[in-house]
Amino acid sequence: MNQKSILAISERKELLKQLRKELSEEFEVITFNNFLDGLDMLRESDFDILFLDQNLTWFTFTEAMRKLKGIGKEIVPVALLQEENELVLEELKKADISHYAVQPFTRSNVMRVLIPALSQLEVLKEKAKLEKKLSESEEAYEIIGQSSRIKEVKSLIERVADSELTVLVTGENGVGKELIGREIYKKSQRKKGNFVSVKCASIAPESLEIELFGVEKGALHGVTGNKKGLLEDADGGTIFLDEISKLDLKSQAKLLRVIEYGELRRVGGNRPRKVDVRFVVATNRNLEEEVKKGKFRKDLYHRLTVFTLEVPPLRDRKEDIPILANYFLNKIILDLHKELHVISGEAMKYLIEYSFPGNIRELKNIIERMVLLSTDKVIGIEDLPLEIKMKSDTLENKTITGLGPLKEILEKEVYELADVERIVIASALQKTRWNKQETAKLLGIGRTTLYEKIRKYKLDKKS
Repeated sequence: MNQKSILAISERKELLKQLRKELSEEFEVITFNNFLDGLDMLRESDFDILFLDQNLTWFTFTEAMRKLKGIGKEIVPVALLQEENELVLEELKKADISHYAVQPFTRSNVMRVLIPALSQLEVLKEKAKLEKKLSESEEAYEIIGQSSRIKEVKSLIERVADSELTVLVTGENGVGKELIGREIYKKSQRKKGNFVSVKCASIAPESLEIELFGVEKGALHGVTGNKKGLLEDADGGTIFLDEISKLDLKSQAKLLRVIEYGELRRVGGNRPRKVDVRFVVATNRNLEEEVKKGKFRKDLYHRLTVFTLEVPPLRDRKEDIPILANYFLNKIILDLHKELHVISGEAMKYLIEYSFPGNIRELKNIIERMVLLSTDKVIGIEDLPLEIKMKSDTLENKTITGLGPLKEILEKEVYELADVERIVIASALQKTRWNKQETAKLLGIGRTTLYEKIRKYKLDKKS
């Protein structure tokens, strides 16, 4: 165990000498006879306990503690008093100092105070760790992107977060619907309560009602005690229901009652239970179509669509792909304790041009796989997964502007020489983004010849 350190500040030199004598065997004791000099030392070094004498020329306990808190160090203050009286105890309370010792400052007297002070120190350190972990956790749920589409989403979150409205989040799989739900929760007054996330699609249909609403003892075979549901766990906070369309009609009716009246009945229970829950629900299906098919209640549908927030797919916010890719890259490198990697410009072009059917989740998985498999610090085209190489518009099965899908062109049984030349030139133009000089270099022909071929085959980009 590391030796604990004490910073003692007093204008009484004999007192400081006594503290060093009594405590130096068990603690590292540093003393100052000037308060401001002691604060300077605290700024430079870490201490566990601060002994603060009552008699400081220019500072009361309250003023001293105000300056101490401004430094932002985790340290437990202990007041050194000449005598204990009502006036000084009131001052300690005002200064938020919980521990004090009264002279004579013998070892036994001081240790009686130090033991609880050190216990408080451990609590403070644990609290700081938890706060740091929470902060890191919240950063992990940050919405990344600067595209106009994602800025619009962020703006809508700001507008709805502090209300009590039920929010319906729509979008394809992998776009980050739960992330949106968490952001609404974080920016609301309910952030002091729980955030309960329920993936309805991953719970067996026969168990979903019990998981949400709870169950009473004896209601079902094998149930030997009362069990709270997830809605009760979310009381005072927010519940996020992903894939809401997976609820059966009976559960939908019960959910509607909770939304409208704030009460539920456990499975097998007769007594209604009050709950105060904010609902954020999500789906990748068209709920209106589900209503027409008779699979989703119309009244619940209207209750859920008061405020709808659509999350765009990644292919519609391509300018965010480099930002997201580098965000995931840095996070994965940190998590895996690997050396710094960078994504090459060419590899990034492939990522930008890929359609990402799995959206952000797919991008994250791809970056992680590339970091794991790459043997170089620069992640290049050779590190890209086959599906990106095969589906990217930079490759041979792309759609060529003015000609159509290259796959269909290549499947023709007969080519004329002019057709082949036209395809090659069109492909080269698209690859270089119509940079004539680069295209001529790529094809190994002069620019004059290239211009003639473009006119001949009517390959002008605008046509």
